[in-house]
Amino acid sequence: MLNARWREIMAGRGQRTALWHHGLELPWTYADLDRRAEELVGSIDDTTEYVIAQADQVDFLPMILAGWKTGTPVLVLETSHCRPRAIRSAIPDGTVFIKQSCGASGVERSLFLDERAVLAEAARNIEGLGLVPERVGLVAISLAHTYGLGCLALPLLLGGIPLDVISAPLPMFLQQAFDRHHACFLPGVPALWKTWMMSDCLDHPSLELAVSAGSPLTLEIEEKIHRATGTKVHNFYGTSETGAVAFDSTDSLRSDEGLLGSLLEGVEVTISQDGRILVKSDAMATGADLLLRDDEFTTGNYRTSDTGRLENGSLFWSAHQGRAINVAGRKVSPDKVIRVCQTTEGVVRVEVKSVQSRDPERFQEVAVFLELAQDAELKTIKSAVYDRLESWEMPRHWKQLD
Repeated sequence: MLNARWREIMAGRGQRTALWHHGLELPWTYADLDRRAEELVGSIDDTTEYVIAQADQVDFLPMILAGWKTGTPVLVLETSHCRPRAIRSAIPDGTVFIKQSCGASGVERSLFLDERAVLAEAARNIEGLGLVPERVGLVAISLAHTYGLGCLALPLLLGGIPLDVISAPLPMFLQQAFDRHHACFLPGVPALWKTWMMSDCLDHPSLELAVSAGSPLTLEIEEKIHRATGTKVHNFYGTSETGAVAFDSTDSLRSDEGLLGSLLEGVEVTISQDGRILVKSDAMATGADLLLRDDEFTTGNYRTSDTGRLENGSLFWSAHQGRAINVAGRKVSPDKVIRVCQTTEGVVRVEVKSVQSRDPERFQEVAVFLELAQDAELKTIKSAVYDRLESWEMPRHWKQLD
């Protein structure tokens, strides 16, 4: 189904520009993407369990297409430095994507998505956000993250929505991307929206749709951007396990900071007795190789780690109760940080906790409490730990215990 849909996109838009990328001298058309995918197909045979698509590489999208063409599951990774974790179970038949993320649960695991879920997620985001081929998506977030995969990568491959992948989410590169296009949509996280707001780079006529997700967007940032540019930043909410859930499509500013938006078509939400948000979606993962709780995947529902309320079809967020540490929209597994610290020479004991950030847009930060061997130095330990964690997983607070 996915490859057939891609063929339809190719038939209608083959010679049109699909991808601007900082790693390319010239933009790629949809036909160029397809040709590169066909070249990658040669590296896949019947013994290939899955292929890996790395979001920081030019071949990320072609590798996804190569997987679709051969019926091979695609494991998406954030960067070429990320190491795929061992998959602890058999990959279910019909798996298209494998996402490895702790999500809100805080436990590292693999999630499996089939064609039905991928098609549903793409259609929901394209329709719900009002994405059209005449409006270029600016890629300032990871295409392997659930947010970027659903709002950017899938709309290109299944909806013919072109993308411009900038080299870094810095105001200078964003300004250059605005100048390249007549109309753009820009997904970001609150920490990025704050940076862009403070640099005065958002007041540009080509910015037609601004979307924020990953962590709570404060009313202050929303109001300041609107006052300076006239642009409304629309709140968006989803989970790794269910895909998109709610979107604030209104042009009016929110009066309640907890408002996530209206439920998207095809999504059902109920609130449990303890206030947890329960989601039923046709884009839900078919399963995971490791579950955190017996009740995480209830019958036909996913029990999120967020509490909230429903009012007249609008979803409001109250608090987060999962073990993951939400650092500027990125979920960090405390177990991974503990494991890295414990296997670093000189560490006797370690505890990892989340602390509320002084910067509301960062939301939380990682704090590490270490007991060290007598001859160990904290500076050396920090350096060794940093070499084994991704940039968004780095602890910001360190305390040496007696």
